[in-house]
Amino acid sequence: MLASAGLAFSLFAPVDDSQARTQAAPAATPRPQAAAAASGIAPNLASAAALGRDVNVGVFGDSFGDGIWWALDQELDGENGIEIHRLSRPATGFTSYQNVNLLDDIRVKLDRQPLDIAIVSFGANDTQGIMNEGRAAEYMGETWRRVIGARVDAIVTLLRSRGVQVYWVGLPRMRSEGYDEKAQRMNAFFASRMRALNVAFIDTVTTTQDAHGRFVASLPNPETGRLTPTRTNDGIHMTMSGYTMLTRGLAQRIRTTIAAARRQAGRPELRQAASPRGGGSRG
Repeated sequence: MLASAGLAFSLFAPVDDSQARTQAAPAATPRPQAAAAASGIAPNLASAAALGRDVNVGVFGDSFGDGIWWALDQELDGENGIEIHRLSRPATGFTSYQNVNLLDDIRVKLDRQPLDIAIVSFGANDTQGIMNEGRAAEYMGETWRRVIGARVDAIVTLLRSRGVQVYWVGLPRMRSEGYDEKAQRMNAFFASRMRALNVAFIDTVTTTQDAHGRFVASLPNPETGRLTPTRTNDGIHMTMSGYTMLTRGLAQRIRTTIAAARRQAGRPELRQAASPRGGGSRG
């Protein structure tokens, strides 16, 4: 099992000295970070853009998160001052806090590696019930939704408290009909939570199925048109080519968001100094 508005200035006409004594003081010019936040850019990313420093992107998740990290690392790391950090941990999830408390795990990693953007992808290990206060709670039941929802919200709250831009990546289409049904319920649950939290939810189902909405093990490569294996034999994991196809849209969204932050900061050019590819931490 497996372990995504420019600055407003107030302009005042000149007045003579007597008028100036009674004229209301001009409103303070908004700080760049405040203006960025108003347009959906988180504080750390706004700061990175204003300072011209590297943008640090961290990927949290289970083994599926590992694959997302690999693909984004191949696509983006070292590009225009973007550094990709592997912060995923296989065999983890929201239903197994007795083994690894994800909130604590992510907090420790953030202490070690501050981020501007976080990509989060969990859930493949969570299509099961939980024990809550000594009692069993069925998958997607009221108690399960309350407990798991609180854990999800806590992670988003932690990331935002650190000034991080958050993208949540959903699960792909699965081969087993029974498991796929559970995975799609998980996607709906996460998507609903992200809407409530105003966090971007990245759907991966549409890029991992055929034109009829069915699971397929191979898909046409958008660059070559050649049919390419995208799923491993277990019908759950992606191949490296599969992860690359799955994250192509996410990678472009990250580029677009960073470009918007730099424009708002008045730095539409590339960052000041280029670092060699692969120079970022691997967390």
